[in-house]
Parts: sequence; structure tokens; C-alpha cells
Amino acid sequence: MARKNLKPLKIIIPGVIGFGFLTWLIITLFTMSVDITANSTYILPEFTKLSELSTLNSGEFAVAVDGAIAFENTTESPRPTASTAKMILALAVMEQKPFELGTPGETITINQEMYDRYVWYVNNYGSYSPVYVGQEISQYDALMTTLLISSNNMADSLAIWAFGSLANYREFISVKLAEWGIKDTVIGDDASGYSATTTSTPAALARIGHRLMQNPVLREIVGTKNYTLPNGTVLTNSNRLLGEHRIAGIKTGWIGDASGFCLVSGYLEDEHIVTVALLNTPTRESSFHVTSEIVTKLQAELTKQKIISAGDIIGYYESWWSGKTPIVANEDLSVLGFDAADKSVTLDMDGDTGTLSIVIGNTIYNIGVSAKDYRASPTFFERLTHAFGWTNTTELEIPAVGDQDSSSEGDPQSHQNPERVTPLEGDPQRAQASAEHDGGGSGGRTRSAIDESFTNAKSANCTIKYGRLMLINPNFTVEQNFIAKRRTELVSIYQKYGIVEGNPGNGDNLLDAEAAVHINDMVKAYEAAYPGHTLETRSCFRSVGTNCGRLCYATGTSDHHTGLTCDLLDPAYGTSLDTSTYERHIDWQWLRANSYKYGFIDRFPEHWAGGPMSEPVNVDANGSTGLFETWHYRYVGIEAATEIATGKYNNGTYDSLEHYLKVKGLVTDLKNAKCAIME
Repeated sequence: MARKNLKPLKIIIPGVIGFGFLTWLIITLFTMSVDITANSTYILPEFTKLSELSTLNSGEFAVAVDGAIAFENTTESPRPTASTAKMILALAVMEQKPFELGTPGETITINQEMYDRYVWYVNNYGSYSPVYVGQEISQYDALMTTLLISSNNMADSLAIWAFGSLANYREFISVKLAEWGIKDTVIGDDASGYSATTTSTPAALARIGHRLMQNPVLREIVGTKNYTLPNGTVLTNSNRLLGEHRIAGIKTGWIGDASGFCLVSGYLEDEHIVTVALLNTPTRESSFHVTSEIVTKLQAELTKQKIISAGDIIGYYESWWSGKTPIVANEDLSVLGFDAADKSVTLDMDGDTGTLSIVIGNTIYNIGVSAKDYRASPTFFERLTHAFGWTNTTELEIPAVGDQDSSSEGDPQSHQNPERVTPLEGDPQRAQASAEHDGGGSGGRTRSAIDESFTNAKSANCTIKYGRLMLINPNFTVEQNFIAKRRTELVSIYQKYGIVEGNPGNGDNLLDAEAAVHINDMVKAYEAAYPGHTLETRSCFRSVGTNCGRLCYATGTSDHHTGLTCDLLDPAYGTSLDTSTYERHIDWQWLRANSYKYGFIDRFPEHWAGGPMSEPVNVDANGSTGLFETWHYRYVGIEAATEIATGKYNNGTYDSLEHYLKVKGLVTDLKNAKCAIME
């Protein structure tokens, strides 16, 4: 029997093994994840609580810094504004008939109705300035007369001239106040504030005063002590505090026992506008005295402080090939901080440079930051060693800002050791930015987005693997088993946080545990912004869809199946979900502007609806959602919410979740429900 020749096998088998190993190595080297993330570790210090102001016991007052309420000492309901209402009129006129500083504006001709208002105020002992039919006065001089000597008839004349009637003025400014987010302010029978039917609160008047001080023309007018009209009449400002304590205006008022003497004042703290609104003091002199006390204490307590020095470490890049790479501030940063402000920190990196944005109240501070040792991708050798599990595990110690020797002795964080929390897991005021780099195609990015631990509910919907970024709509559907399983993973936000379901029959008040923490923070922030108000849900998780036409989706296609969604409203503005009432819903306007700070997005913006609601639903391949709802808010996490709300991938315009997932490369076909992980 002849022996078989095994020599070819001895050559082929090692060759096959070697080829297989080489193939594995090549595939591994060029498809391995090369994600690199930038995380902010900076935590804001505690700011001034303005505690000294609480010791004052005169009148009701509020303080605003750049329009954000820093202190409020009142529990009363709105009171008559007296002549401080003329601030509101002046803002309305400049909105309707704007003109440039240094010019007289348009010419106003006194008509019979305006003359009749003059006669009425003379007969009813209101402040007035003489006029006659046919008299011409410039818009600038009319505003001077209104704001300096508090002429009631000139205020009404301005309203009649600019809007056609006092009724039209009321309608116009009521809409504007809602648009500006100013609550508890009602415009009454006149434009002057003579009637007690115009009411407001110190907080609202402080914010109105800020808006007035932002207008160059109006700021010049209220900051003028004396002004001579073309006819030789000298107008003397009724605010005798003008020029004292750096006060630059704004308006006095008196309306008897209803609100006593009133005074709204403003001054500049560097480039910041600080306004104080005071109501209900017994005499004009006491209004000046109390305001002086308030401003004196403010200027002692509320000053800019340096919170970051150039060279301070404010975050780090983290990757498997270089461990942690420090991100440092390029410059010093001083801020005007106060404890009552909404605050947030956001880090946005683009390679080795970026921006740290700090929001305090209504003010945004930006400083440049850099990462000197930043490397976008690993070397070939690092890829090779990583393929065999030899990863760089070096941990670079990142000191708190105050722990660095380079910090100045006056650094407010110099003795702090703040807890370091990844923004998505901690305080919604901290933010996280991600700089993703594809070393081997979109695969690295896709794998980094996968979070199969987020839910144990299974579905053929490929986006479920993206966790909080899951997409459920008429194209990306889920099965009944997914819906049933998902429900068991949720928590009751009523039982846990006391958030009320205003319509119990409309769904279950259940939410994902992570989203529940953030919605509670968001509701608290809204309540702090608008004392006496709250947010209720109208539907969170739903086990079944609804069949009410265009505004509803059938079972298996609804965003409410995610366990990450709630319909929200403040019952003070009505209990129906109606997009046509958006203008009067301060709650929806606040959510649109602030929800991203807590990881929530406006899920169905109007410009992504895919056409009018009267037309057939259109969830298209470009990112249209098919819906327009002003109450529907969806949790996606702070990083994604910030990118969507700021339009990072949509030319600065509010994005849709569909379009965002497509641009990020996570979904490849929105119409046919395909994800990158399927390809």
C-alpha cells in the first residue's frame, strides 16, 4: 500500500491559519473603535446669595441681573404699577416705531382724541403736559415728556399714535409681554398707569426695566436729568436718585394706597445691567431711601469674581490610546454670579481647541480652551497592541481647578474638592461634548452609540440598540411584546417625585428612571422661574396608540412607547393640547428654550412636521417627523439634546431627532428603517 504524501497539507494548513490570522488582524486594526470624548470636569462655585437684602423691611422689591431675577422680597399678588407702566409703553412704541439714537424719530401730530385725553387728565388731577390740536412733536420729545415728567396724556397720545387706539396698544403689548416671558402683568384702561387696572409685580417690573435699559434710545432718555423742548420748556427728571450710586434711571410712580410710591432703578456693573423694582412704600422720599439702601448693599455684595484662571484644567479628552488628556483654559474668566440664577456649563471641542460656555441667569460667558497633547487617532503600533488587549490604561490625575498651584489665591474654588460627575449621569447643569473621529469608517461611531443595557425590551427596530436615542415612528415600529416589556422597566414620576398626571385616562405617568430624574429637575427649575406655577403631564408612557387623526399615531408607532416622553403643560394656561394657543403658553415657550439643559427636546417642531396638519402624514427620508406638537418633550440625554436644540447639524436651527440620527450616521435610511449597525 502506497504512503500518502502529507507534505502539501503541512504547507496548506499553516498557510490557511496564517491567512486567517492576517485577515483577522487587518479587519481588527481598521474597524476597531477610535472614539474620543471630551468631558467637562469644571463645576461652578457657590455664588452670592444676596442675604443682606432680606434684612430690609420696606416695601416689596425685586432685583434682576441682565433680566434674570436675583432676589425677590414679596409674596403679594400683582399691584397697580402707577407711572412705572410708562416703561412698558415706551418699549411698545420702540417695538412698533423704532428709530436710531441721535435721531428725532417720526413726527406726531396731536389730534382731537389726544387733546381730549389731555383735558381729561387736567380735570382728574393727573400729571399732564399742555397740548393743542395740530401741534407737532417728535417721537423723541414725546418719549422724553412721558418718561422724565411722567406726562399721562403724552403717554396715551403715544399709544394712540403708534397703535391707532388704546385698545390696540393693550392687545399688542399683552402679546409682547408673553413673548418676552414676563408674567403677572396686565395692561389696564390707559397707557399711563394712572388707572389702577394696570398691575404687575416687582419681579416683572425689574425685568421690564432691564429691557428698557437695553434700548440705547430709552437708556439715554431715562438717564437725562434735564431736557429742553424746542418751545423752551425744561423737563426735569422726577427720579432724584439719577447719578447717585451709579444709578442711570429709570422711572418713578405713585398711585395712593393701592401701591404707594413706586420706583424702578437701573445701574451698570461693568457691562451688566442691574435693575431694582420697588412697590408700596409710604412716601416718595422713602422710595428713594429704600432704593439707595438696596443698591448700596447690592454693589457691596454683587461684584464680578474670577472663577477660572488661564491654564486651569477644566476637563479632559479620554481615549484608549492616550488615556486622559487635559483640556485647559486659554484665558481668565470673571463673572457676575448670583445664587438664584439658572446655571450650566457646556464644553464644545473641535480637535485640540474648543469653547467652554458658562450660563449664569441670562448671561453667557465663553472662553477658549485647548488640549495641547490631543491626538485624534492612535498610531499603527497602538492599534496593533490594542488588538491583542495591551491597551494604554494610564490614568492621568485631573486636579480640581482649585488644586492647581497656578490658581490665584483669590480663586473661589481654591479650597474645593468637587465631586466629578459625568454630565449625563449627574447634574443637568453640567454638559458633555463629544468629538468623534472615524479612523475606519462609520463603524466606530455606530458602536459607540450602541447601548444594549439601556433596555431589556427586544424589537426588530434597529434603533432600540441606541438606548435613549431610540426612534419609534410610523417607519421605525415596535412590537406589542416590546411595549409590554418596556412598561415594566419604568418608574412612576408621581409616586417618586409628585409630578401630577392631569389626565389619568390619557396614558400612564411612567418614565425611564434616568429621564425621571431629569424631568423632576426640569419641573423644579420651571417652578423656580415662575413661583406659584408648575408643570403637569398629560401623557407619558402609552401601551396603546390612538386614532384621532393626524395628531396621533397607532400602536407600535408612537414615541410614547419609548418610556422617554411626556406631554407637558402648566394648567394655569389651560388644559387642552392646542398648538394655536402657543403664544399664551409661557410654559411651552420656557420648555422650548430650556428643556435641552435637562436632556429633553421639543420632539415635534413645526418646521419638521412635513407639511400642514391638514395634509396626510409625511415621515420622510430627510427627517420630517409627521407631527407638530408644542407640548411633546422627549428625553435623549443632555449632549444630544444640546446638539439638537442648538442645531449643531442643522445650520443653527432646531433639529428633529430623525434628521439628527441620519446626520450622525446612526440611521442610514429613514424611510425604510435601516441603521448603520445593519450594514
